[in-house]
Amino acid sequence: MRCLWTRVSIHLLFISLQTGFWATVVEADGSSNNAPCFEDSKFYRNPNTLAHSVWSPNECAKYYLCLDNEVFEFKCSEGLLFDVSRQICDFKANVDNCDVTSEQQPPKPLLENGNCEENTLACGDGTCLPSIYFCDGSVDCPDSSDEGWCEGRNDINAASPCDLKKCQLPNCWCSNDGKQIPGNFTSSDVPQMITITFNDAVNSENFDLYTKLFNEDRTNPNGCPIRGTFYVSHQYTNYHDVQYLWNEGHEIAAHSITHRGPEEWWSRNATIEDWFDEMVGVANIINKYGGVRIDEIKGLRAPFLRVGWNRQFLMMSEFGFAYDSSMVAPFSDPPIWPYTMDYRAPHECVGTGQLCPTRSYPGIWELPLNQLLAGDYPCEMMEHCPANLTGEEIYKMLMLNFKRHYLSNRAPLGLHFNPMWFRSPTNIYAFSVSDLFYYLINSLH
Repeated sequence: MRCLWTRVSIHLLFISLQTGFWATVVEADGSSNNAPCFEDSKFYRNPNTLAHSVWSPNECAKYYLCLDNEVFEFKCSEGLLFDVSRQICDFKANVDNCDVTSEQQPPKPLLENGNCEENTLACGDGTCLPSIYFCDGSVDCPDSSDEGWCEGRNDINAASPCDLKKCQLPNCWCSNDGKQIPGNFTSSDVPQMITITFNDAVNSENFDLYTKLFNEDRTNPNGCPIRGTFYVSHQYTNYHDVQYLWNEGHEIAAHSITHRGPEEWWSRNATIEDWFDEMVGVANIINKYGGVRIDEIKGLRAPFLRVGWNRQFLMMSEFGFAYDSSMVAPFSDPPIWPYTMDYRAPHECVGTGQLCPTRSYPGIWELPLNQLLAGDYPCEMMEHCPANLTGEEIYKMLMLNFKRHYLSNRAPLGLHFNPMWFRSPTNIYAFSVSDLFYYLINSLH
């Protein structure tokens, strides 16, 4: 076997990192010792492994992926084993399926083909359950078939395509491609909005940065100071600083209590109860210790931008969140406008293993992250843009993307940051150029 350093291997390394741990990528050479190809886009174990060794730490840490009829081998970091059901590396005490070759797909539900009453559907074993139980994020069928086939094309309860006649502002907005201006205004009649957001803890490590960025000299055309949105996670947060930001007029939103890994846990493993504990929990903490009114914590962003499928949005619907800002939209010109989740989302979710919601969640807004163009690379967060850009190149990149929005449909331009990005003097340069904010702000008319 030989190491691969092609574009494919880089992509696979990224996939492996999504499980939260490093892995080695090697190419199968076709010998009998190598794993066969299972083309189902999921990781699996080698079925040729000898029975007496499947539980050994060395073998249980290995997993495979087949792409374009080539088999690639991965291995969890030292001390970790691969959980084939959850598709992640985890500690030994949490893995009990070293003898299972691949994730077991539940049988397909019978749905309308079963002998069930109106408003009920049939599980794979014929059990009849209310139709709303299927693909709601909670296993109800004895054979788990109600949650095993829930992609948009299979979900019997999937949201319908946009219906502009029924979807009316202010409580509903949709368009077939997501690019239509709400209210059918022309672009010249629409102000160009710029949203500035920060993720994670607020504390002494970044508080001075925020006060410098949002100084009183930087104002909107109406003379009011510019403000941002802070998606706050609990760990390491100083709530006195949060209270100060809120009192200054910044928006405070939810970003979880634990911000735990691995990243895919949020998409694949977090239950409705987990989402409630993390998001409603952090909102209550912000309210108690930061003094932010609970009814003003209206939005959330999932950790690592890992969308939580229907489970996340069911929690949001039940507990009163007004919007989500976790979905990364594919790069497009013109960019995507915010929309409500009454109808089918007008775009796919960008990112390996992402699980977009399939159902309708009336009245909940999605503020998608439109990707910026940095040279030849799209990036949704500033820290995901190429790291070797000079300060001047960053400045030009920001100006280019502003014009992409302003000269087309004027969808909100999102500048999304982790405060660590500003630790580089090169990055700070782009925001210290005297005419950057002047040009941006004075173009907003």
